[in-house]
Amino acid sequence: MYYLYIAIFGAFGAVTRYWISSALSPAEFPYYTLLINLIGCFLLAVALKYLTAHPKFSRDLAIGIGTGFIGSFTTFSAFSAEVSFMISRGDVFSAACYIFASIIGGFLSAALGFYVSSRMIRRRERRENGN
Repeated sequence: MYYLYIAIFGAFGAVTRYWISSALSPAEFPYYTLLINLIGCFLLAVALKYLTAHPKFSRDLAIGIGTGFIGSFTTFSAFSAEVSFMISRGDVFSAACYIFASIIGGFLSAALGFYVSSRMIRRRERRENGN
């Protein structure tokens, strides 16, 4: 069943990524890819922590959302190609900034996703326990 979820959510993730990247105007610096990947890091952390701990979400659905939607929404290949392109045109400083922002920003976005998920889980548990 999770293959079906991955396929369905994967289609939505790819379309969402394309919509965001086409809605933003192209620039010398790949802001849209950075934005998409940072949002994806946050969402994957939420999917891993919150959805898998939520009793109403099946494990298959959480995998479908994480692997399907978020996996097709984020794009490591575009990141790699953009870094290579920046370096080939001699814009090493921008490439380094992009790498730094992607890696550090990705870790911070994921940490924020885990933090927000933990708070959401605690809030849900308090509601369920009547506190």
